[in-house]
Amino acid sequence: MRSFVKFITEEYAYWENEEPVNYAKHLEKTFGKPDEMTNSQLCWFSKDGFKRIVIKDEYILHGSPAPHYDFIYCYIDLQVPEKFAEPLAESSGSILIDFLKGEVGARCGSITANATTLNYVLDVVAERVQPSKKEYEKRILGMRKMFENGEKYELEWWPDESNDADPKNKYYLEEESNPRIPRKAGQPAGSKKHSDLYTDENPKGTIHGLKFATPADAKASVSKIKNSGKKHAHKIQAAIAMEQRAKAAGKASAASVYRAYINKMKKKTKEMNK
Repeated sequence: MRSFVKFITEEYAYWENEEPVNYAKHLEKTFGKPDEMTNSQLCWFSKDGFKRIVIKDEYILHGSPAPHYDFIYCYIDLQVPEKFAEPLAESSGSILIDFLKGEVGARCGSITANATTLNYVLDVVAERVQPSKKEYEKRILGMRKMFENGEKYELEWWPDESNDADPKNKYYLEEESNPRIPRKAGQPAGSKKHSDLYTDENPKGTIHGLKFATPADAKASVSKIKNSGKKHAHKIQAAIAMEQRAKAAGKASAASVYRAYINKMKKKTKEMNK
């Protein structure tokens, strides 16, 4: 079937989530351009010990074993006995089993986390470990602890071609070198000395009363944005700011309300530019 696939050369212009784009561009330095790409996902085949690596334009909040966002999927060929279906499902929602294809996938926020998850599945199937949520989370947290301590996580079957598990990887060092700096009292609006997500850089243009605690708050706020009388671009900027705040607070449902409005406004922008 792959011979009939239309390989799309467009870049990331229509992607909506920043982190999947940044991570994909980081991986391109090792894997090259994706083998397949659309305006919502991309794929590499036979890279880094995986059958395929897929990055989707999504940012899914996942609370286990610690809050993080999922957007990358890694797959391997593995026939999982049906007796392990329920125990693996109970271990983590990140484990994706296709019994018909004889394939297992993992979904998380990094290749390293996916490799850790798939290694757990391999050990369960080989009956080297009893499947349990506790055992799975212990492995993920152990991997993260190694990273925090400056140690590189390694597996025999996973070559880690992109050096993703190395805490000294430039991709992660750049993230750490650009932390969010809160605005201090007395600092002028627009100051380069802060980068606070909650700072109002232009009070005169503020649309007051916007909230993100619940989906209902978000819907009411979108209505306020629509009826604010502000320009088209200003409305989009306000919605994007609130979406980012909702994501940072772990309010995924509220963030999705803002994202739906942003997408509608983006379609309107295309119509306006025709």
